[in-house]
Order: sequence, then structure tokens, then C-alpha cells
Amino acid sequence: MVTSSGGGAAGGGTSGREKPLFALFIAAFITQNAIALPYVRENGLRSTQDFFVGDILKTTPGRFALVDLGFVSISFHLWAFAEARRLRIVPWWIASFVLTCGVGIATAIPFFLLVRDRAIAGW
Repeated sequence: MVTSSGGGAAGGGTSGREKPLFALFIAAFITQNAIALPYVRENGLRSTQDFFVGDILKTTPGRFALVDLGFVSISFHLWAFAEARRLRIVPWWIASFVLTCGVGIATAIPFFLLVRDRAIAGW
């Protein structure tokens, strides 16, 4: 459990993780979109399926990575949903789920953990 160090939002976060989580969220968001958006722009909107069912399924490492990310995503969101209900931040869990589907799990996890830490600190 995260405990408050008395810093609050003005003190840089309560767990000391706020700045690193925010940096990870922004870095993942920018990096993932920098890869995906030009690809989709060049190959059309239907090419978004390539990220989930295209050539990735043709190789064993690709299938492994896809299955691994699937289990990570499911496991994270099951845990996060329970946490969101406990902390009464379900709308933020929905936002993290949308981020997972729209950008990627690497963006959604630091986002949700950041929101969770802020909720525990009482915003």
C-alpha cells in the first residue's frame, strides 16, 4: 500500500513516484504514437489491424509477444478495476482501458498508477 509522505501535489507527489510515472506515461504515449501514427497514415486506417493480427502472428516470437501482452493487459485491468472500485476512481480506470486499446498498455499502466497514487493521497 502506498502511504503519504505529506508532500501532496505541491510536494512532488506522495509516493515519490509521481514524476517518474508521469514521465513514463508521456514517454510511452509519444513513442507509441510516433511509431503507429505514421504507419497508419501511410497504410490507411485499416492497417491498424496489423498491430494485432498482421505479420505478428506469422512468427513464433510475434505470437509469443502478442499472447504475453494480452495476458499482461488482462491481468493489469482486472487488478486495476478492483483498485478503481476500492478507491472510487472507476472513470479513470475506463480512461486507462481506452488508452490500452487506443495507444498501448505501456501508456495505460503508468497513467493508472499515477491516478491511483493521487487518489490515495487525496488529490
